[in-house]
Amino acid sequence: MRLGFSGISFFLIVFFATAPDLHAQGFPRPRLGVGMSAVVGTGDQAVGIGIDTRLAWVVNADLSIGTSANFVNYILKGRNDAAYFFHPTVTAIVTLDAADVRSPYLIFGLGANITLGGDANSAESGPSINAGMGWAFSLQATSLYVEFIPSLIVVESSVEMQLPVRFGVIL
Repeated sequence: MRLGFSGISFFLIVFFATAPDLHAQGFPRPRLGVGMSAVVGTGDQAVGIGIDTRLAWVVNADLSIGTSANFVNYILKGRNDAAYFFHPTVTAIVTLDAADVRSPYLIFGLGANITLGGDANSAESGPSINAGMGWAFSLQATSLYVEFIPSLIVVESSVEMQLPVRFGVIL
């Protein structure tokens, strides 16, 4: 069964909309970030666009722990040569100046690059190491974010690099 990009996106939207409120159980409420990305890579698939989601739990004013799910489409070669990847990560987010309206942060994580289908083969999948920087722009009830998080992906016969630029809203 092939679950396409739109099917996975629909599943994530439904899941996050119906997830139980963890705050009622005595846990801090996680922050949800949803956005888009533009990815440039060194592998067979060079340029892609994606949808990004992240849940982050605040540990203190300077540190958050997050899990993210990024779906990337490499579609610029046309529909017949398109490739689809899923990139889940676990991250540590260190906020450098939490009091500033434009809060810069460092982000470090471990993840995996998993082939979902299309023109990609399983040899392009592998573990990843991520490190980068971002900025959160505080609004009244939400925040906007922009981040650059390069990833090294250890594939079957080499190491590839992805350079994503992500932007979105933190709810």
